[in-house]
Amino acid sequence: MLLSDFHFMYPGWLWCLLLVPLLWLWALLRRQREGAWSELVDAQLAPFVLTGRGKKQRYRAVSMMSLLIVLALLAMAGPSWEQREIPAFRTQQSLVVGLDLSTSMYARDATPNRLAAARFKLLDLLQLRSEGQTALVVFAGDAFVVSPLTDDTATIAAQVKNLSPEVMPVQGSHLDLAILRAIEVLEQTTPGTGDILLLTDGTTDVRLARAAAQQAVAKGYSVSILALGTAEGAPIPLADGGVMMDASGVAILPRLDQAALQAIARAGAGVMALASVDERDINTLRAHWATVPAIDAPLEEQQRRLDAWFNQGIWLVLLLLPVALLLFRRGWLAVWLVAGGLPLLLLTPQSAQAALWDDLWLTPDQQGQRALQLGDAAAASALFSDPSWQAAAAYQAGDYAKAATLYAQDDSVTGLYNYGNALAMQGNLPQAIAAYESVLAREPEHADARHNLEQLKQQQQQQQQQQQQEQQRNQSQNAQSDGAQPSQGDEQSASAESQSAQAGEDEAASPMDEQLAPSAEEAAEQAEAEAEKKGAEQQEQEGKGNEAMDAQTREQKQATEQWLRMIPDDPAGLWRRKFRYQYRQRSRNGQPAQQGQGW
Repeated sequence: MLLSDFHFMYPGWLWCLLLVPLLWLWALLRRQREGAWSELVDAQLAPFVLTGRGKKQRYRAVSMMSLLIVLALLAMAGPSWEQREIPAFRTQQSLVVGLDLSTSMYARDATPNRLAAARFKLLDLLQLRSEGQTALVVFAGDAFVVSPLTDDTATIAAQVKNLSPEVMPVQGSHLDLAILRAIEVLEQTTPGTGDILLLTDGTTDVRLARAAAQQAVAKGYSVSILALGTAEGAPIPLADGGVMMDASGVAILPRLDQAALQAIARAGAGVMALASVDERDINTLRAHWATVPAIDAPLEEQQRRLDAWFNQGIWLVLLLLPVALLLFRRGWLAVWLVAGGLPLLLLTPQSAQAALWDDLWLTPDQQGQRALQLGDAAAASALFSDPSWQAAAAYQAGDYAKAATLYAQDDSVTGLYNYGNALAMQGNLPQAIAAYESVLAREPEHADARHNLEQLKQQQQQQQQQQQQEQQRNQSQNAQSDGAQPSQGDEQSASAESQSAQAGEDEAASPMDEQLAPSAEEAAEQAEAEAEKKGAEQQEQEGKGNEAMDAQTREQKQATEQWLRMIPDDPAGLWRRKFRYQYRQRSRNGQPAQQGQGW
């Protein structure tokens, strides 16, 4: 032991040594107060009446109490003079993020569009990932791994800007394939623990997505969703300034189905949060992940051990036992328990201490209100005992089904109005309209209810008009098919066209991809061909001497560099070629991707 190595690990406890002088000050003040009896008792009777025995016992107890406090505080301060090797662990909280790259992410009902909003949220999430590993999966009609689980979130962030719907070989919105691909990534590194987060605006097949989420839960993973877009939807802009339309010439309006995404999140034992301009959505997700116990995984072999100071305060605790026994005889054990119990309370885990403190001083509604002010609406909904507060917190957390159930129990005008809001957010327009009409019947001057009612009626009319147009279009198509049956020649021609289209699909996944493919691919192929040609020429001239070899090598190097300079820097093109190659390989192996609805 070196004197220079001696130190206290927690020196803040030494400030509590000031309690010892205060204890002696209290004893002296009490002695002065009791000394007044000597002035009232006759001097001849004083030896028989005032024996002084109580003062001696009191000083002995104060001395023992002082010794007990000093020893306890020294032990709490953690005296240490020795370092020991201990195994090192790190918290393993694996997260696989699935980014939707379907064409509908170009809709501009988010600022500036859904895809840009999803990128911003993903970058914010990566900045907050201080522990654990993160992976990135992109999906549309199929799902592909951009980055496996890694601690280097900066690399993932650098690739986010290069990802767009144009790099995907097939369009659609298959959340089920994204979940299954995320499960594969987690099982390769951290089987049995991890979380999956999907940044999406909808899914092609809710049933398949729910089944995949249940499969993830069975393997120990949770599935959460960060939803982008609005229930009203917005057109999908094209590069020529127009908007995407269906076969009948009607503009496509991809709408956000919150109920479907909420059902998928529930099946995956996760949460669904609506994308917001602030950090409420991220806080909701982080609050959910905090409830999942993390696993401490050992570091790599070269990092598994580290030196740490060893707390020697345990030996001082042994000295406290004899003093505690003496205090037990004298009735001072209660004081000893208070002196020793307070430090133990301060050393309890922070979460348990906070929960105990909250339960002692705050009602459930007060705890819920504080959680709501901190932005954790999901936790606030679970803490509130008042149904109105529970409903408000559930509404703010995006759980509109629970909010509607709770608001339905409130018969007041405010409760009925909020009930209509929760129904409207779920897309239940008829019942929401009925709720707003009931509010106006009871309070005709309710401006908010009148405004919402007008908006919902306009939206309902638009939906009815679209349904009528679709019915008329279907009837027209049925009439045309009934009036003109295709001839045998037409059938053969259609069959030939289908076979030709199928053959063309092997060469290119979609015409849109071929149009969007940059000239970088041709330049790269030309560079490779030129390099092979130069290499062959070099092999033919091997016997012509070292000087000719050096000249040929320099010429080949210059030609290669020249071709490489002609290739534009296009990281998105690399992802496009990689995903297209993987898509074709899966198709040849009998695992074709499920075709989506094209956007």
